[in-house]
Amino acid sequence: MDKVFRDPVHNLIGFDKERDALVLQLIDTPQFQRLRNIRQLGVTSLVYPGATHTRFSHALGTAFLMKRVLEHFHELNPPPALQRILDEHRELLLAAALLHDLGHLPFSHLLEEFTHIPHEDWTVRIVGDPQSPVHSVLARANPNYPAQMIRLFQRTFQPAFAVKLLSSQLDVDRMEYLLRDSLCTGVTYGYFDVNWLIHSLRLVEQRDDWELAIDLRKGLHAAEGYVLARYYMYQQVYHHKTARAADVMVRKILQRASELLHTGHELVATPALKKLLTDPTALTLDDHLRLDDTVIMTALQHWRESDDPILSELVRRFWQRRLFKTLEMPVEEFTAWSGQLRELATKAGFAPEYYLVLDRVSDDPYTDRYLWITQEVSENIFLINEAHELIELSHASDVIGALRNKTFSQDRLCFPEELREPIRRLLGR
Repeated sequence: MDKVFRDPVHNLIGFDKERDALVLQLIDTPQFQRLRNIRQLGVTSLVYPGATHTRFSHALGTAFLMKRVLEHFHELNPPPALQRILDEHRELLLAAALLHDLGHLPFSHLLEEFTHIPHEDWTVRIVGDPQSPVHSVLARANPNYPAQMIRLFQRTFQPAFAVKLLSSQLDVDRMEYLLRDSLCTGVTYGYFDVNWLIHSLRLVEQRDDWELAIDLRKGLHAAEGYVLARYYMYQQVYHHKTARAADVMVRKILQRASELLHTGHELVATPALKKLLTDPTALTLDDHLRLDDTVIMTALQHWRESDDPILSELVRRFWQRRLFKTLEMPVEEFTAWSGQLRELATKAGFAPEYYLVLDRVSDDPYTDRYLWITQEVSENIFLINEAHELIELSHASDVIGALRNKTFSQDRLCFPEELREPIRRLLGR
């Protein structure tokens, strides 16, 4: 009998109460339940009101897609050796798919940019710590699971297909967040034929290992659609100018709060938040468990009344959605005009360090660069032809070949609306 979750993306997400007992036990751990209070897209809901979905729902969907992929491989009637591998690793792969985002701090990637600590490091730490409930649940199921899962997250696990299903340019994480983020933002850029893409997946034996591939004849266009969906989502949603401006404002708010705390200024904040702002490397697993979006938002409510004029003014702007405006400006141009821009902002009563920010975003839609780390599995997407030869995606598709190894970057100057006309006059725009 299945435990079923209603879901707007997958309709019914089901896990068998006996066969998938580990997944259901992990869902009930405090660390996983914390993801209910971590929004998938940070403050993007200020631009797309429907983007209030959480890491919790995304993680459930990712585990469900992993289950679908593994069931698909089973339906292909694999040779006995591969069937044994699939059976042996099924439980571990479902659990890893469920837990892959466990380490996210509040506002997801926004806080990573502030602390410079990747969420993957926190995930590994939680899984590896014998005191964490997640570790205990995994170890009870199999003493080897915590160490094996860490190798999966660090991309050194074998078989290779297990790593690629979890973390590569063709993984269930990306498939899921594209579908969910598209639905919740109300855009269609991220839609792709996930059913046909899964139907086209194959496992190919390669030098005592198994490689993940796509049937060239069946799945080339599905693979193209998937890569292009990610490209469009970055261009239109993840790097939206107003969403990035909101990110910049939150980072500057946290920067100011951090500086005030370092100088002994009193601010309303939980002990875990104070530690995050003053020394994020000192955070414990207990601190991490106590940090979510509600903690930050509650602090912001209090900081609106701070006696520090910069902090209170920035927070009020953010709270009232008076977000920074943006102007496309290459870094070279910003450098050339930096002195005059700072002088302009200062004369208008704005501290340039907080109110004049150059924001850079970049994305690589598809790369076929191999990772020159001996033990690490490559991220390349392969197709298999009728002669059982592997072909790298950008060599089989002119569309993807046009995006191959190209970095798309954009620099934007972010500033208060009051400075928009003065800056345009200064720059002659």
